[in-house]
Amino acid sequence: MDRRTLAGGLGGLALVVAAVVVLRAGDAPDTLKKETADGVEVVALQEPVKPSNARAQALDVDALQIAWNGSAPAYEVRWNGNEQLVPGPEVELPNLNSDTQTEVEIRAVSATGRRSEPLKIAATPKDVYNGKWEDQLVGQADRFDGPEALDPRKWRVEAEPECLGLRQFGQSKRIDVDCPMAAFQSNTPIRFGVPASDGATGRAIISVAGAVESSHVRLTLLPDPWQYLKETDAQPKGAVSLDITTQGTRIVADPDLPRTGKQIDLGDAPMTGLVAGVRHRWEMRVLPEAVVALRDGVVVAYEPVAIRDRLVHPRIRIDGGGFLDAFGVGGVPERVVPTEVISLDKDVELPQDVVAAKLVRPDAGQVTVTELPLSAGKVAAQEAQLVVIRKPESRPGTLPRLADRPGGIKTGEPRLHVMHEDGTKPPQPLPGKGRVLITAEVNAIGHRGIELELDGRRIVAMPTNEQGPGVPGRHEFWLDTTKLTPSAHARLKLSVLPADGGEPVIAETVFELG
Repeated sequence: MDRRTLAGGLGGLALVVAAVVVLRAGDAPDTLKKETADGVEVVALQEPVKPSNARAQALDVDALQIAWNGSAPAYEVRWNGNEQLVPGPEVELPNLNSDTQTEVEIRAVSATGRRSEPLKIAATPKDVYNGKWEDQLVGQADRFDGPEALDPRKWRVEAEPECLGLRQFGQSKRIDVDCPMAAFQSNTPIRFGVPASDGATGRAIISVAGAVESSHVRLTLLPDPWQYLKETDAQPKGAVSLDITTQGTRIVADPDLPRTGKQIDLGDAPMTGLVAGVRHRWEMRVLPEAVVALRDGVVVAYEPVAIRDRLVHPRIRIDGGGFLDAFGVGGVPERVVPTEVISLDKDVELPQDVVAAKLVRPDAGQVTVTELPLSAGKVAAQEAQLVVIRKPESRPGTLPRLADRPGGIKTGEPRLHVMHEDGTKPPQPLPGKGRVLITAEVNAIGHRGIELELDGRRIVAMPTNEQGPGVPGRHEFWLDTTKLTPSAHARLKLSVLPADGGEPVIAETVFELG
């Protein structure tokens, strides 16, 4: 099915001259012929430049993360007879032999599918793996590596059930999140203790990968009783969050927390944010006078605040999709408290294995908590949350069933942009003289070409697989407005043609010529 975006109304602008000139034929039978209509000029693309400065690390003893420097639209990575296209200068290779050196080749790929000379690197997973991050944890880290990973004694989940799944990763699976928002509330609190060798009184560590360019992960330390409330965009009173996007990492703290003026030196990190399809490990390190963010052991952000509460409750929120791998906490050992939160939209019977029950009500930025007697039996429907704390051996509630889901990097929709050479953009009418710059942004991986239509007439056909499958990239075209009918609306349609010959993916936009 076509995925479409349409802005504005449709009109009757047409090319006055619609003759098509063939510029170059493709090299392969399934490659489009490159064609442009009279009055259309293709903006030439730079040749892909060989990547540089390859480096390797490992989050597991059987996987490698390879990063490099470059500014190409995408890259082709080859190793052990495998080949993968990635949208950025980083890739993770799972299911490797920990004792065997893996040789990797990386090529920059242009928007038309041309490849650069390869950058080569060789690494052995066990030689670049460092497991010391687990030394500071209380107990073992939670590994989200299978259908039972979300233990309902340990976690409460706020998400649409169908948006959680399991993605293959090496010999095991990890939790794949594919929805606008999913929240994972830990039932294991963090209690701050005496400072460790690195000065931390407590910590929370999460290993996660992004899904698309808009992915957003937030790890929040919630004071009592905010952990009982549903996830919102508002920062709760006394809370501190580790905020991670594809653009970078920051610490966000309640402005009412005491400011200390503590200065922390940042490390030298080429990248500080989420990467689509590649896991990284973030640590939220709580010091007496600051909260510090580390990415793969390098300090990337901090906030000079002092957390007042000695006990906090971690919550993970993922927006726009992600790949949840592992989670751990450090501080003073605390028991898991099997807790269930029930909305009181109808009468509820207290379960038999309850050791405590509470009513929690948010009210004007505050939260009130009322203890319920265990003899209460039935709790009447009302504007409140019923919090049920069960016996330690209990298994409260149920969590979503995690179905298998195919792997791969999720890609966004194609986009079209229009701008006159004098800088005028829709929705303003564009001048009837001069040229219009059309920018086609293609986000798919593995396509064979694009087509551009103006009011139903094809004005561009562009192959994107000159030396291999197409990758995300930008294509720009100048359109001579003297070839257009003035004082009308124009509809542009971009079609991205899949390599398998399936239905094209469509984007559309409308502009007015003055």
